[in-house]
Amino acid sequence: MLDPMLSFAFGFAGSMAVELVAFCAALQAEPFKVPHRYRHPLFWLVRVLVAVVGGSLAIAYEIRSPLPAINIGAATPLIIQALTRGDETLK
Repeated sequence: MLDPMLSFAFGFAGSMAVELVAFCAALQAEPFKVPHRYRHPLFWLVRVLVAVVGGSLAIAYEIRSPLPAINIGAATPLIIQALTRGDETLK
C-alpha cells in the first residue's frame, strides 16, 4: 500500500517515462540528431507540468500500488486530450 507521496512519485515517473521512450525513438532516426523541441526550456516546463498532473491523478484516483500509478502517469497525456475534447467515455 503506497502513501500519497509515493503514489504521486510513481505517477510522475510514469508520465516522464513516456517522454523518455519518445526521446529514445527520436534518437533512432537517421541521421542522428536531437529533436529541436528538446532544446527548448518551455517544452520541458510543460512536460514537467504534465508529469505533475500525472502524479496528481494517481493521488486523486487513490492508487495504492506502483504499477497502476505508473500506468495513470503514462496515460496522462491521453487523459488530458480526452478531457479537452469533452470525450463522452470519461463522463
